[in-house]
Order: sequence, then structure tokens, then C-alpha cells
Amino acid sequence: MSIVPPESTPSGRLMVVATIKAKPGKDAKVGEYLKEAQRRANTDEEPGTFTYRVTRRVNAEGKHQPVFVVIEEYAGAAGMKDHAAGPPLEQDLLEADGFALDYLDGNDFVSLFISEPTDGFFQKFEAQ
Repeated sequence: MSIVPPESTPSGRLMVVATIKAKPGKDAKVGEYLKEAQRRANTDEEPGTFTYRVTRRVNAEGKHQPVFVVIEEYAGAAGMKDHAAGPPLEQDLLEADGFALDYLDGNDFVSLFISEPTDGFFQKFEAQ
């Protein structure tokens, strides 16, 4: 999967929301890989990564579902590319047969939404 982010935005930052669905019985493995990606992203190994949070969907009873949502913020395209150049978690998961290949966009196992943070949103919460 190849994602081409915009080279620049007015704020200089990029936000990514990735939705990942694990194959049946592989959610623990996907969770382990995402936990390692989060650990790496939150160290000096990735100075261009400002936020990397892994969440997991729950059903009405609060039970985990095999769907992970990752919220990411980077120092522009360069920060996102540096993160993507790290250990090949995606390839490892493919080899481990962990991703669902028929999720969301036909044959994609990951759905990405790339955007830019807005100052108004953050100011609203800072003022409270």
C-alpha cells in the first residue's frame, strides 16, 4: 500500500486516521505490532511523529472488536515518510496473515484519512 501525502499544508502538519481490521483470530498479533509501532513513534526514534495513538473498537457490551483505529499526527510529509520508513510492520503483518484483505475499500486492509489539524479546534478545547 502506498500513500502519497501532500508535501505541505498551511500548518506544516498532517493528521492520519487509519482503520485496520484483523483477520479472525489474529487481533492479538495485530495489537502487538501496533503497540510496538506506538512505542517507537513515541520515542526519539521518530522526532517527526507528534501523536500516535492506537485505539480498539468495542461493541455495545464493551467487548473488543478486531478493528483498530490509529490516530497519528506528523511534522508534514517528511514526518509521515520517516514513520513509514521504520520497521516494516505492515509487511510483517501481511506475512503473519494478520490483516483482513477484504476490508473497507475492496481489497484494502487499511483505510486512511489524511487531513490537517485546525487551530480553531484546538483553541476551543484549550479555552475550557
